[in-house]
Amino acid sequence: MKILWSNACLMFLLCSAFVGCTQNTPSTTSAANGTTTVDSKDPILLPVKVSGKWGYVNSGGQLVINPQFDNANEFHEGRASVCLGTPCSWWISDTDKLDNSHWGYIDTSGKMVISPQYPSAGDFNEGLAPVCTGDCSNKPTKPFGRGYIDRDGKVIIPMQFGIATNFSEGLAYVCVGKCTWEQSTGYDGKFGFIDHSGHFAINPQYDNAWDFKNGFAKVGVGKGDDAKSGYIDKTGKVIWQPSN
Repeated sequence: MKILWSNACLMFLLCSAFVGCTQNTPSTTSAANGTTTVDSKDPILLPVKVSGKWGYVNSGGQLVINPQFDNANEFHEGRASVCLGTPCSWWISDTDKLDNSHWGYIDTSGKMVISPQYPSAGDFNEGLAPVCTGDCSNKPTKPFGRGYIDRDGKVIIPMQFGIATNFSEGLAYVCVGKCTWEQSTGYDGKFGFIDHSGHFAINPQYDNAWDFKNGFAKVGVGKGDDAKSGYIDKTGKVIWQPSN
């Protein structure tokens, strides 16, 4: 997902469903570089919409989790985000009624393992998922915060960011401040990178940021027509000065 997810992003549900397949419970292990990997042998399950509700089919096309959700996403690391209520959209506008839309997580048996409670929520990656509490709309007028939970629903990194994204290569870019976005001025906050403990590995100093890939991340400085982008490594060292 990209940064805009932060301003928006994703969801969940209620009771358990009926499943016609078996699965092995994924196990989480800590890798040497500090990231968390999941050894998963779960079946492939795909979200489908039937008569206005979402459920899941297996790789053979058999319906294995009954349609009961108002929105549903793909499984990641043995968990899928699902939503009950309205609007149940990944993008929450300032006019949407957030108190009628809640996201939670199910496991591959269809059991609700994290109750629907978040106005928006993201996928699991490296053992953690970004979630939002409070006014998570595009233009919030009330307090809100984004942080991270583990696969059991425990808050691992407190709801303290304006934007929180998926972990990639052990780091996640986050925004400090309100972090809303305007076309002419960009984000009104600063981006940095945190590790799995929630500590800043690279201090918030950028006007935009992207995931780490192959050891490097794109970062932006400046806003509007003055925006420039360059690259840093995982120590924060600039390996290409921002340019436009």
